[in-house]
Amino acid sequence: MKRILIILSLLLCGWSVFAQNQYLFNNYIANQGMLNPAYNGSRDDISGLLLHRSQWIGFEGAPMLDALNVHGAIEETNFGVGGFIINDHHGFSNTLDFMAAGSYKLQFGGGRAGDDMTLMLGLQMGLSSMIYDGTKAITDNFGDPVFKGKESKVFFNSGFGAYFYTEDYFAGFSIPRFFSPNFDMQSETHKNQFDFKNMHMYLYGGYVFDFQGTLVRPTLLVKQVYGAPMQFDVSGAVYLMESLWLGLTYRTVAEAVFFADYKISRQFTLRYSFDYSFSPVQPWAKFGSHEIGLQFDFSFQPRTGMKTIRHW
Repeated sequence: MKRILIILSLLLCGWSVFAQNQYLFNNYIANQGMLNPAYNGSRDDISGLLLHRSQWIGFEGAPMLDALNVHGAIEETNFGVGGFIINDHHGFSNTLDFMAAGSYKLQFGGGRAGDDMTLMLGLQMGLSSMIYDGTKAITDNFGDPVFKGKESKVFFNSGFGAYFYTEDYFAGFSIPRFFSPNFDMQSETHKNQFDFKNMHMYLYGGYVFDFQGTLVRPTLLVKQVYGAPMQFDVSGAVYLMESLWLGLTYRTVAEAVFFADYKISRQFTLRYSFDYSFSPVQPWAKFGSHEIGLQFDFSFQPRTGMKTIRHW
């Protein structure tokens, strides 16, 4: 009974404050297209990522997420385009997001080879479909109004981002969603509102350097939303055998993450991560959370010269 009460409390809290919760990705370097609209179109190829995340394995009703992001630069212009679809399911609720993004590139010469700097600005907009199905609940109190029916809403949203990079380092800032569906007590319904207090802000960056013949990539992600403690993801990764990145992350909400990226070929990269929680949820999620993705990079036109290798 105690376990059931905990699960129901988490699920109900998640539904009532979903405006304060956004998607969690372990390998945020690989997921920049979903985190920051300015990243879309930053690569030379048509690039994409297909992703699945199962969170808190062993916890009944735990979140499960599927996502697809595709983006590319528009030839002979400074514009880029992209978009993503994310289906997020947890407990009795399901959210389907579709966002389209556009970016503009500004390039600055550093005066020497390898010193070129690029600043990208991006906007995104789209729709979110949210469904809550209380009929799936098994309760002792028959007729409880919280669980007697379904609720479905569709909301508009938009976001902004900036992305700066050179050959060796990068940094980004984004607010992926400006609007939040808040519950209005008078009308007893959710209303889409521009609410600064519910905006999630992301600031991140990284640097790739050569340490005695081995590439090392430290990165940092800072997440902030009003009324919640600032969250940090501190990561470090090393590049091995010219095809494999191995890394570790510490997340300040008491989680440790292991991740690996394996370059199968010029076009495909396999990405996997495992995170283990040290929070009170751990006894019900003993098998951690798992994330697996496949990145693809294609070019429809042959390119002359040596292609610059991007490690993010």
